[in-house]
Amino acid sequence: MPSNTVLLTGATGMLGARIAHHLLEAEDVALRLLVRSAAFADPDKRSGLDPLVERGAELVEGDVTDAASLDRGTDGVDVVVSTLQGGREVVVDGQIALARAAASNGVRRILPSDFALDLFKASPGEHPAFDLRREADEAIGALGIEQIHVLNGAFLDMIATGAGIVEFDDEAGVASFWGTGEERFDATTVDDTARYAARVAVDASVPSGKFAVAGQQLSFGEIVSAVERGTGRRYARRSRGTTEDLRAWIADQREAGETTAAMYGTYQLYMLTGQTALDDLQNDRYPDIEPVTLAQLSAEKAA
Repeated sequence: MPSNTVLLTGATGMLGARIAHHLLEAEDVALRLLVRSAAFADPDKRSGLDPLVERGAELVEGDVTDAASLDRGTDGVDVVVSTLQGGREVVVDGQIALARAAASNGVRRILPSDFALDLFKASPGEHPAFDLRREADEAIGALGIEQIHVLNGAFLDMIATGAGIVEFDDEAGVASFWGTGEERFDATTVDDTARYAARVAVDASVPSGKFAVAGQQLSFGEIVSAVERGTGRRYARRSRGTTEDLRAWIADQREAGETTAAMYGTYQLYMLTGQTALDDLQNDRYPDIEPVTLAQLSAEKAA
């Protein structure tokens, strides 16, 4: 009989689906998935859920706005893993409601949806998504339930092509980015983040608090080099400006009402300054997990 029953929210999402996959690989885990009713009728989402069900996952229809479904979903559960994304109604109100139901049903541990840079070091008011996550975490912390914050830096495979970070002008042969191109930051692939999260979720020896892992440290310049290896093109490096220039650009975006651009700019600013860099990396706790590097991703794409 499984020694841990885990309730996972967000299994139809990119990270949630991978965490579900790795939890199902564990011999001592029974997996329950909280799934909104709309997902049952969506062929695309069902196509992702059906293989998980075939491997033994149990579907529970519910929503973080429905207290009764949260009570059903957390009944008999040992650990809750949240990969919820969205605005205040989901990240704050929804996660707090989920945690309250879990605490009421005697759930031992929750992993909130904190997968990112060290959002606890971010300056209040600079990154709205980080503010929401910290607000939720503070309220959850008052419930007396174990809370583990898995922090992985940036998602390596999502930035490996430079998307949202480096601007490639193929016609001019120029790659543009903020900073010098040499500032280093932490990054981990989505799948490796999921591997660590699945392991941490059911490892009773892991204490409450931050659990930081990083596939590697890299720079914007190394991303350009990886793209060059993958495409065979060569790019001249061009800086868009210093970190102070980036701060000014972010302020201009906020003033113009471009909140999403400002938020992504702030994420880059944190990566460049090291303000939200990960401390006390715990990769060594699970030496069998060998994180994928940018070089390996580049080699896979070139093959």
